[in-house]
Amino acid sequence: MSRKLQNDLSKRERQIMDIIYKRKSASVKEVLDNIPDPPTYSAVRSALRILEEKGFLNHKKRGNKYIFMPTISRAR
Repeated sequence: MSRKLQNDLSKRERQIMDIIYKRKSASVKEVLDNIPDPPTYSAVRSALRILEEKGFLNHKKRGNKYIFMPTISRAR
């Protein structure tokens, strides 16, 4: 992720993006299970929504879960 794009993210958003890049995709629960000092489910869900609004993530509905995938390559 370029330094400019990286600077557009909070520390928590960078942690979430790192998890999603490592896994290729992740649900809210998967992010919670892999994030250090996890916040609440609602806080992660909110951060994922914000990352979508910023254009870093996209999601698909799988059953009753939302699966989040990056829209920008990690190298960028």
